Order: sequence, then C-alpha cells, then structure tokens
Amino acid sequence: MKLSLQILMLLIVLGSCNNNDAKRPSTSVATGTEFIRATLDGNFKSAEKLLLNDVQNTAMFDSYKTYYERLPPEKKQAYKKASYIINTLTDENDSTTIINYSNSYMKQPMNIKVVRRNDMWSVDFKYTSADSSTTY
Repeated sequence: MKLSLQILMLLIVLGSCNNNDAKRPSTSVATGTEFIRATLDGNFKSAEKLLLNDVQNTAMFDSYKTYYERLPPEKKQAYKKASYIINTLTDENDSTTIINYSNSYMKQPMNIKVVRRNDMWSVDFKYTSADSSTTY
C-alpha cells in the first residue's frame, strides 16, 4: 500500500511538471498577446516567464514593474479593464515577430518584439522599451 501511494505521488508530481510546459504559448502571437494581457493586469509573475532571459531584459522589466507598482490604484484598475487590439503583425523572419498593438485605455500604438530561441518564443523587452512609439 505504501509503495502504491508513493508511485501515485510520483506520477502526480511528474504530471504537473508536464502541464506547466504545456501552458507555455507555442506561437509568437500567443506569446505576445499573453505577455500584453499579463502586463495590463499587473501579473508580472506570468509576464516574466515569457521574457527573453538576458540581463538587460531583466533589468528593464524590473524598472517597468517598479513604475507600475507606483501607479495609483485607479490607473492600475483602468489597465486591468483595458482590452488590447492587434494593429499589425510583422514576421521579420521565422524567429522574429513584431506585434503592433494598442489598448483601450491608452489608445496609443506600441510594439513588442517576440523572438524564438531554443524552440521557445519569448518577448524581447529591450526592443519594446527602446521603441520610440512605446510609452507606458
């Protein structure tokens, strides 16, 4: 009986690991839109999982989180209620997509760059932050 319980627990743990991998978006558009929604909602834990892992991206994203946390509650709520609209999708090549979007709160076009590295799509936030049309 103990052995059966241990095997069951092991299967549950292994199964939950596979479910986390399945939740990662498999396309550039899905990655980008999930990142956009997570940042509008202030869900930085989810957004950070989609971020291209490099020092500059992490530092810039941390700065954005600090900025967002200082916003008044009513402005955060407005972002959470906002919908987003994809204006254009530009596939620069098979591993880079630029998504131009706006949200119903700010109504200003913005770009994010989604890149594929090691068969995973991630948001290159330094491109997003460097783009002159992007303001928060």
